[in-house]
Amino acid sequence: MSLKRKELEVLKLVNAGKTVDEILFQMETSERNLRYIIDNLNFYLKKILDKWIEKDRKKLLIHLSESELDRFYKEVYKSYYTLEQEERAEFILMTFLFVKDVRLSFIEEKLEITRATLKKDIEFLNENLKRYSLKLESEKNRFSIVGNEKKLRHLKALKYLEYCNLEITPLDLNYIFQNIDDEMLKELEIVILDIGRKFSVEFKEDFVKLMKIFLYVSLERVKEGHIINRKANYEFLVNTSHYEIAKDSLGKYLDTDLSYELVHITEYFISGGVTENIEELKESVEKYLLGLTTLLEKTFSDSLDYKELHSKLLGYLIPAIYRLRNNFSIKEFGERDEFFSLVESYSKDEKYLPEKLTENEIFHIAKEIRTYMENEKNRVISLKTLLEIVNRNSEVVNSEKLIKELLEVYGNVIKKDF
Repeated sequence: MSLKRKELEVLKLVNAGKTVDEILFQMETSERNLRYIIDNLNFYLKKILDKWIEKDRKKLLIHLSESELDRFYKEVYKSYYTLEQEERAEFILMTFLFVKDVRLSFIEEKLEITRATLKKDIEFLNENLKRYSLKLESEKNRFSIVGNEKKLRHLKALKYLEYCNLEITPLDLNYIFQNIDDEMLKELEIVILDIGRKFSVEFKEDFVKLMKIFLYVSLERVKEGHIINRKANYEFLVNTSHYEIAKDSLGKYLDTDLSYELVHITEYFISGGVTENIEELKESVEKYLLGLTTLLEKTFSDSLDYKELHSKLLGYLIPAIYRLRNNFSIKEFGERDEFFSLVESYSKDEKYLPEKLTENEIFHIAKEIRTYMENEKNRVISLKTLLEIVNRNSEVVNSEKLIKELLEVYGNVIKKDF
């Protein structure tokens, strides 16, 4: 016998006071299956806490404190838990991100699975990694994660931040993080704060945490021979004072001849708090937005006033170009609708911005456009469009046709009072 994620989720719901019907609906399970889950939970609750779930008509009753829940989870994860495929894939990912020279036979033994199951788990993992342009593959009988170097570093940094402070998890973090040099992380934090002082800014705590592990990962990857050797806005960044500060401050850790690596790192430091107006960037963003609003007018409507939208997107894009969290884009969010397609197509071909927008930034811009246009349609009546409709119906007045056309265009702002 053992417990799985679904059973622990049921325990949380029971402890939160949910009714049987609510649990059945939320867990998408049957009454019969729920009875099996409760019986299994009670076996381990009695074994670990000497408590159990009681049944009272339409409710299942148990009252566990936070400390009791923590104790139960820790013991279950340590001795009585079976990982599901998604969790096994996460363990495999974390292992190959952070542990050196891992053999598949060790993974099989650690997870207590067969080679056939491991193969399926790797296929499952690779299907998820595909969206990040990454893959777990074998080269000379050694498995490693390969692909887009920038996104690999981002993924490793974000995964560290996700797990580093977790005390309760089914993953063996002591094993996964065994090679992390905590003293080096502390040393890099001092360097980051010093760079902030030289930039005349105070980096926020969240930025320091993210930058510390990203810098650690970058230095580690460079040491292993994985070098970034191109950057779209290289010429712009390499001539900034921020680049010189970063280069001098990191001279102990990074070969100063690796200018593309230093440019990448400089860009992230700029994102952490540099607020002075970078005129070249503002001018580039203005040109980008002028082309985008012109395209919107041609494609959707030239009767809307796009000045407010232009101003809002300008305020977003200038810091977004150098915002660290935006650059750490390993996942997409949003709706791939006509607005997304238009912004994506335009952004792919435009020549103004120093670096191409990420998918997340395109999603954000598309969402702003969609919201703005919906609000404008509901709020503003275009005199130009109104006159065009009237003129089309002026020679022979057809009230029914005129009303129909007006309602199609202005239905949300016209009161139907006859």
